[in-house]
Amino acid sequence: MKRFLSHVYTMILIIFVLSGLVSCSGDEYVFVPQSSPNLVIVTDNDPGSFIMVKILGEVRSNFPDIQITYLQSKKFDIYEGAFLLNTVMESFPAGTVIAGVLEPGANSRRIVYQCGSKSVFASDNTLSTWILNDYPDTKCYFVENVSVLGGYQPEELSFEDFYAEAICSLISGTAVSGFGPACTIPNSFPVQKAALKGDTILGQVLFTDNFGNCITNIPDNLMSEIPVGSVFTLTSDTIQLSVEKGMTYASVPTGENVCFINSSDFLELAINYGNFSEKYGISAGARIKLFESQ
Repeated sequence: MKRFLSHVYTMILIIFVLSGLVSCSGDEYVFVPQSSPNLVIVTDNDPGSFIMVKILGEVRSNFPDIQITYLQSKKFDIYEGAFLLNTVMESFPAGTVIAGVLEPGANSRRIVYQCGSKSVFASDNTLSTWILNDYPDTKCYFVENVSVLGGYQPEELSFEDFYAEAICSLISGTAVSGFGPACTIPNSFPVQKAALKGDTILGQVLFTDNFGNCITNIPDNLMSEIPVGSVFTLTSDTIQLSVEKGMTYASVPTGENVCFINSSDFLELAINYGNFSEKYGISAGARIKLFESQ
C-alpha cells in the first residue's frame, strides 16, 4: 500500500515544512494553517447535493482561499471510500486536511486523528481501516466537544452542519486531542495483506472501477516469477473460478477471465470485454486466494 511521493510532492513537503506548515509539540504534530490550506474530501455524495453544497459553502465562507479536491466513490461503498482515503493519505502533501464524508445511515460516531502532518476526519464506520492498518500507532479521538462544533452538542446538529463545523475546526488548527475522548479501538473491516503462503497468493480487492475490473493489493513482486499464460484458480468466499495471467485485457479471447499487473503495479482481475465484478459478485473488500491450477 505504501508508495513513494513524486518529486513534486517531495519539493512541496520541503517547502511547507520550512515555511512552518507543521510544528511539533512533544510527540504530537499540530497543523498550522497557511493562507491557502489544502482540503481533500472523499465522499459518495454528488458535488451538487444539498449535503455537499452546505458543507462546501461553510468551508468556503470561513476559508475563502482554501484549495479543495473532491473525490467521489460509489454510493455507500465504504470499501472503495477507505481505499481512496488511504490513497489521499499517501499521495497528498504535508498539511493536507482529509475528510471522509461517506456515512450510510448517517448514524455513526465520528473520529479525528493525525498521521504525521496530515489531519483526518471521518466516520467511525470502518472508513479509516486502510490508513489505521498502515499507521497502527495513530491515536484517534471522537468528535464530541461543543468547542469544535460551533458551541452545539453533537445531537443538536444536522449531518451536514456537524461535518461543516468539524472540518472547519480541523482546518483552523485545532489539535485532534481537543475534539473529544480517545477512541481506543476504531471500527475496521477485516484486512488481508498481500502475501505468499506456500503456493497460494493471498490478497484483497481494493477498488472496482466503472467497468467492473477489480484492482487488488497484490503487488508486482508476488507475481513476477509466474510466466504469462499461467492459469490460476481464484477463490473468494464461495466463489471459485479460473483466470489466466496475461499482459493486458486482450491477452485472452473476448469473454475470458484475465489477470495482469496494471500501470499501478498491482494485480488486476478482469474479463476481456466483460464485467468481472458483476459476473462473479466480487467487489472492493473481497479477500481472495490464487494458486496455479494443476
